Amino acid sequence: MRTFLFKLSCTLLVFFPIFLSAQEEIIIKSSRLIKDKIVGAQTYIMDKEFIQSNSTKSIPELLAKLPGIKIKDLRGGGLGASQSIDIRGFGDTATKNTLILLNGQRLTNIDLSLVDFTTIPRDSIDRIEVIMGNSAVLFGNNATAGSINIITDQSIKKGDQLNANLSVGSLGKFGSYLSGTKTKDNFSVKGNHNLIFSDGYRRNSGYYQNNGGIEFSFDKGYYDFYVNLRSNNQFQELPGDVGVNTGSFANSNGFHIDPRSSDTPADFSQNNGHNIFYGGSYDFNSFNTIIIDGSYKYNKSEGKFLSSSSELDTRISTYQLSPRLLSDLKVFGFSSDSIFGTDFNYAYYYSDRMESGKAWYKKYKMQDLNIAPYFSTNVNLSELDSISVGFRYQWNWLRAGDTNNPSAYTWTLGEQETILKPDHQHAFHLGYERFINQNNIFSIKGGRSFRYPDVDERVGSGFVSATHNFRLGSQASYDFEFGHKYLDNNIKVQTNFYYMRLKSEIKYDNATFTNRNLARTHRYGIENKIDFNLNNQLVFSNSFSVAQSKYRAGHRRDYDLTGVPAFKNVVDIEYKFSEYLNPNISLYYQSSQRMINDEENYQVVQPGYYLIDMGFSGNGYGFNYSMMFNNILDKNYYQYAVASTNSYNVYNTYPLEGFNMMFTLSKDL
Repeated sequence: MRTFLFKLSCTLLVFFPIFLSAQEEIIIKSSRLIKDKIVGAQTYIMDKEFIQSNSTKSIPELLAKLPGIKIKDLRGGGLGASQSIDIRGFGDTATKNTLILLNGQRLTNIDLSLVDFTTIPRDSIDRIEVIMGNSAVLFGNNATAGSINIITDQSIKKGDQLNANLSVGSLGKFGSYLSGTKTKDNFSVKGNHNLIFSDGYRRNSGYYQNNGGIEFSFDKGYYDFYVNLRSNNQFQELPGDVGVNTGSFANSNGFHIDPRSSDTPADFSQNNGHNIFYGGSYDFNSFNTIIIDGSYKYNKSEGKFLSSSSELDTRISTYQLSPRLLSDLKVFGFSSDSIFGTDFNYAYYYSDRMESGKAWYKKYKMQDLNIAPYFSTNVNLSELDSISVGFRYQWNWLRAGDTNNPSAYTWTLGEQETILKPDHQHAFHLGYERFINQNNIFSIKGGRSFRYPDVDERVGSGFVSATHNFRLGSQASYDFEFGHKYLDNNIKVQTNFYYMRLKSEIKYDNATFTNRNLARTHRYGIENKIDFNLNNQLVFSNSFSVAQSKYRAGHRRDYDLTGVPAFKNVVDIEYKFSEYLNPNISLYYQSSQRMINDEENYQVVQPGYYLIDMGFSGNGYGFNYSMMFNNILDKNYYQYAVASTNSYNVYNTYPLEGFNMMFTLSKDL
C-alpha cells in the first residue's frame, strides 16, 4: 500500500504540470495558502490592523478570540509568557497537534518545549493565518488540529521608519519594543529589540525576556530575497502547583487559602537561542513563481529543580529547507491555483539529566530527518463550484539512543539502546465549495493527517527509574468537516461542524511515566463566529464553540478525554466613538472539564469560569494608546489542574491572577 501511495504521489508531482496552462498572476511569499484559503477548510486571517488595535493582548490571547481555540496558562505572568494554544480539544498534547510557524518555518520543536510567543515582537507582525483542522498536506507533522502561521512584515517601504512601543501593567509587568527601518532604492535593513519582564502573580514566578533581530531584504520586482537574524534570552522562575487536599495543604483547599503560594520556591529555567531565517523568490512569468526559504534554529534550555534535587541541560538544533513552486494555471481547461513543494527537516537533540551537585545519570541523543514532497490545488469548476485536492508523502528516519550512569543513582533503570526507526506517513485532503448565492457559501472537506511522537514522549518523564519508549507508534487521524458562511455588508456569520477519528493517539501514562498509544478516540464539535458592524461605529463579535473528545474503544469507551472544556464563548464589543476614544468590553466564558490524569472520569470536575475585561483606546498628538482593565470582577480561577489517580478530591492547580491593568503607548517617529 505504501509503495503504491509513493508511486502515485511521485507521478502526480512530476506529470501534473503537463495539464496546466497559464492564467492570472498570484503572489504568495511566506504563506502556503493560495488566495487566503484551502477550498473547504475553515481559515481565519488576523490582519495588522486587528493585531495593533488589541495591543494589550498577547498573541495566544488574540487567537483565543476565535472559536475552537483556547489557551493554557500555567503561571499568569502576562504578556504571553508560558502560554500555549489548544485547537479543537487536545488538552495536554495540544502543543504537539497544533503547528506554530513563523514565515512558513516551523517553531514547534521536536520536544515538549512551548513556542515562546514573547520572542515574536507584535509590532513586526503583518498577519496571522489560522487553518482550523487538518493542514498536514501543507505542513506535515504536528498539524492534526490545525496550524498557525505568523507572518512578519517583509515589505520594502519608501522612506525610513522608527517605531517605539511601551507597555506597563500590574504585578510589575513591563514591555518595550523598538524597531527601525532604513531603505535605499530596492534594499532595506530592519532591526528590532524587545524587552519584557514581570514579577508574576505567584511567588517565584518572575519572568525576563530579552530578544532582538535584524533583517536584510532586497526586492527587484520579479525576484527578491531576505535574511533575518534573531536572538533571544529568557529567564523564568517556576512556582510549581498549588495543592488541594494534598502536600503542604493536606486536608484543606490550598487554592482558597493562598493561590499565590509556591511549592517550588527556588526552581527556575533559562533559555538561550539564535535563529536564522532566509528566503527568496523568482517570478518566471506572471503565472509561475518559485520560492526557496529555510531556517536554522538553535536553542539551549537549562532547568534547576532544587525541590527534587535535579537539573536538566537540553540543546536542540533544527535545519529546514522548503523549496516550492506557485502556479496560477489551468487544469484540463479549468482555472486553478497550485503549490508544489518539498520540505527537508533535520533536528538534533541532546539532553543531560543530572542530580544537583552530582554527575549525570542519563544522557539522550536523537536525530530526526524527514523529506516530504507535496502538492495542493484549488480548482474552479465553474463560477459557483470549486474543489481542492492535496497530497503529501513524508519519509521519516529517527535515530535515538540513551546512556546510563549507575554511579549517580544505583537504582537507575532503562537499557542503553540505540535504534534506527523509519516511519513513513502520508496525508491528503479533498474539499468542495459551493456559492449558493451572493450571500451564502457551503463547504465540505475530508482528509488524513499524522503525528510522530516527539522526543520527550519517547523519553518519558518522572523519576530517574522511568524507562523510555523509543518505539512509540505514530498517530493518525481521519477528519471530516462541513461549513456555511453568510456574508453581507455589515454582518458575517461562519459556522463549521467537524469530526475527527483518531487511531493510536499519543498520551501520557502517569502510572509508568511513559507515553503510550491509546485505544481509538474521536473528537467532534461546532464552531461559530459572528462579526457585526453597525454604522461603522459599533463593532460586535461573538465566537462560540462546542467540543467533545472521547474514547471510542476499550474499557474507557465513551469516557471523556481530559483537559477539554465542552463550551467556550467570547463576546467582544467596541464602540468607535472617535479617533481619540474607543471604549470596548470583552466577556470570556469557558465551561468545566475533566482534570488532567482523570482518564477514568471519577474525579471531581474542574470548574468553569468567566472573565470580564474593559478598556479604551485611541490616538492623539501622534501617539496610539490603550488602557485595559482585565478580570474586573477579580475572579480567583485556573485553567489547568492535575488530578490524583487514586485519591478522590485531591488535585493540583495553577492559579492565575485576579484584577489587573495594562497600559500601552506607541508612536511612529
